[in-house]
Amino acid sequence: MTLPSDRRIRDIGRRISRALVEHVGTGFGRPLIAAVSAGADSSAMLLLLADTQSRHGWRVRAAHVDHLIQSEEIRRQFREGAVTLSEQAGAPLDIVEANARAESERASSGIEAAARRVRYDALSRLAQDRGAPVVSVAHTEDDQAETVLLHILRGSGLDGLSGMPGQRALTDEVQLVRPLLGVTRQETEDVCRAYDWQPVPDPSNQHLEHIRNRIRHSLLPLMSEISPGVSERLAQLSRAVSSDRELLELIGQETLAQLRDASGTIARRQFLTLPGPLQTRVLRALCREHGLILSAERTAAALQVIHTGHGRVELPGGAHISVAGGTISVAPPCPPPVSDC
Repeated sequence: MTLPSDRRIRDIGRRISRALVEHVGTGFGRPLIAAVSAGADSSAMLLLLADTQSRHGWRVRAAHVDHLIQSEEIRRQFREGAVTLSEQAGAPLDIVEANARAESERASSGIEAAARRVRYDALSRLAQDRGAPVVSVAHTEDDQAETVLLHILRGSGLDGLSGMPGQRALTDEVQLVRPLLGVTRQETEDVCRAYDWQPVPDPSNQHLEHIRNRIRHSLLPLMSEISPGVSERLAQLSRAVSSDRELLELIGQETLAQLRDASGTIARRQFLTLPGPLQTRVLRALCREHGLILSAERTAAALQVIHTGHGRVELPGGAHISVAGGTISVAPPCPPPVSDC
């Protein structure tokens, strides 16, 4: 299988290949897991990544995660679509199951958040089993615009406005990459047509009880009527904010290194001399060193305790931030219990 002769489709393939190399380097024949649902976005990603292997150097494998949420018939359609798509792309396929409903009940969280967690967990394990240091997912420029709007509606700060990063760590051994963030949903549909591939539609994308779908089908079209090209500009906003956020994080890390003493604690009096925004960055940098992501709510609570002069803020996994004796410290999460078996 070779790239279609359409110059525009070939250009999309080059853009995706270039983005992949920019984020995770050249593969030199190493395996890469491409997550596919058989919908338009992931289908276009797999077809183009498979066709441009000589350019980016990664040996592409496909993975389909069944979240066990939808009806048996819809799940069957997706599975069969993933098999046919992988055969057309010439990529080996793994199909794995991940029980999103059970995770939702366990964590008392929404089904979408649970599906995301079990999906990335499953892809991480599969990548490690296959010796693949990279997992590629098919979030597009339109997905990025929806994400930015979702965070705006939730009152997010710079972290939310940064949207989805082009690359991040899934585990210490596996990187997640999003090479389609500069590609539109319309372009992925064009790619599928060029390859004569009929994507499998996902009926859950039409369910307006999900806020992301309401953004996709109602809010963004209205914004596009008012200001055509709004999705591209929202994606540009996320890139600009992401650069500023990275700089602030670097300043926070450097300031933390200057404030921290040999025992790893921070003198409260010195901390309070910092500007407010830098206090936030230093506190988050301190928590990141222990594998903790500090939410806006927990950040505000921690700053209040620090300004009070004493107290403790509980964090996930048994971790906590404490202020006592004029110092600020973080206790890391409790280690999992060791089995006697």
